[in-house]
Amino acid sequence: MTSKFASTIFTLAASLLLAPPSDALAQDSKKKDGQKEPVGKVKITKKDCRRLMVRHRARADVAYKPDTSIRGRKILPADLGGSFQMPVPDVIEFNVTRDLSYYLGKPKADADAAQAAANAAEQAQTAATSAETAATAAESLAEQSSALVAIADATSAITALTTERDAALAKATTNPNSKRYSEAYTEAETALTTAQTSLTSAETSYAAGSYSSASTSATSAVSTVTAAGVSVSASSSTSTSAVSSASTAAASARTAADSADASVSTSTKATETASAASNAQTVAAEAAVVTADEAVQGAQTIYDAAVTAYKADPTDATKQAAVSTASTALSTAETALSTATTAAASGDASSAITAAASAVTAATSVGYAEDADVTALRTTATILNSTATSTTTEATETTTAATATEAAFKDSASIPNMALNFGTVKFNLKTGALYFNGKPLNDTVSLEMAEKCRAIMKKDR
Repeated sequence: MTSKFASTIFTLAASLLLAPPSDALAQDSKKKDGQKEPVGKVKITKKDCRRLMVRHRARADVAYKPDTSIRGRKILPADLGGSFQMPVPDVIEFNVTRDLSYYLGKPKADADAAQAAANAAEQAQTAATSAETAATAAESLAEQSSALVAIADATSAITALTTERDAALAKATTNPNSKRYSEAYTEAETALTTAQTSLTSAETSYAAGSYSSASTSATSAVSTVTAAGVSVSASSSTSTSAVSSASTAAASARTAADSADASVSTSTKATETASAASNAQTVAAEAAVVTADEAVQGAQTIYDAAVTAYKADPTDATKQAAVSTASTALSTAETALSTATTAAASGDASSAITAAASAVTAATSVGYAEDADVTALRTTATILNSTATSTTTEATETTTAATATEAAFKDSASIPNMALNFGTVKFNLKTGALYFNGKPLNDTVSLEMAEKCRAIMKKDR
C-alpha cells in the first residue's frame, strides 16, 4: 500500500468514525406523516452524501490491482525470480505514539550535554599538552641547575687539589733526594691534570646545553680529586639540597604529564595537569634558590676580603667602612636567600624568583658580578614559572569544563524519555482491512454507502 493510498484510507476512515451520527443513519424506527418506517432501513440524504464525499473514494474498477496494467492487461511482476525475496507478513502492525520528552526539552538537553562533553575533551587535551611542555622544561631546568652546582663543586675540588699539589711540589723541591716527596708530587700533578680535563669537558658540555653530560664530567672531576686523597665537600649544602629537590620535582612533573596524556578521563587530565604544573613551579623555585645562594657566596667572599684588608690595616677608616658595607650586603643577601628557600619549599616560584633577584642586587652592590651561567639559570627559571602558571590555568579550565559536563548530563538525565501511545494500527496486506485499536477503518458498509452517494449525486447533474 502506497503512502498516498494509506493516507487517503486513514483520513476517510477517521472522518467516518469521528463525525457525529446523522439522523438519516439512525437505526431506530421513526415516524413520518404518522407512519412508521421499517426497522433496519438506512436513509441517506444529499446533505449526508456531500459530507461523506468530501474525500474521494476510488471505485472498485479503478482501484490498484497487482500485476495488471491500467487497461486491464496482465503484466509481469517486478520480481522476475532469482532476486532476493524478503518475507512480508500478512499483517503489518504499529503503534501511533508521540514523544513527550520533546516538549520537555529533552533533545536540547541532550545536545547541550554532548556539546559540553566535546568542549571538555578538547580543553582536557589542551591541558595535557601544556603539562607535557611544562614537564619537559622542568626536566631541562633541573638538569641545568644540577650541572651548574656540579661544576661549582668540581671547581672547588680542583682548587683543593691544586693546594695539595703545590704543597707536594714545595716538599719535593726542599728534599730533592726524597723519592717519597717526588712521587707524592707526581701523583698530585697527574690527578690535577685529569681533574682539570674533566672540568673543561663539563664546562664545554654545559655551554652546549648538554647538562646531563656536564654533570657526569664534573662528577668525574670530583671523583679524581677524592681518589687522590684530598678531602672534598660540597661548595654549598643549600645549593646541593635545592638541586636534589628540583630533580625530584621534575621527575614528578614528568609522571604527571604522562598520566595526563594517557588518561581518557577529563577530571584525571585536569588533576594530573595541575600536578605537573605544581612540580614545574617547584623546579623553578629551587633553581632560583641556587642563584640566590651563588649571590650569597659572592657576597661572603667580598666580605671576607674586606675583613682581611681591615685586619691588615685597622686604622684605615675606608677599609673599616668597607667591612660595614659588605656586612650589610651579606646580611641582606642571606635574608633574601632564606626567603627564597622558604618559598621554594611551598612551591611558590614567583616569590622565590623575586627573593633571588633581591639577593643578587644586594651582593652586586658591594662588587659581586653574577656569572653569565647563573644569570641564564635565573632567566630560565622565570620562563618556566610562566609556563607552569599557564599550565595551572589550563588545568583549572579543564576542571570547570568537567564540572559543566557533569551538570549538563544531570540535566539531560532529569528529563525522562516519555512517549504517549494513542493506539495500535493493524493493516492486512491481503484483505486490505485496516484497524485502529481493534475498530475497522475501512469496511464494506462504508464502501456501499459511498456507492449509494455516487448514485444520488449523479441524478442531480
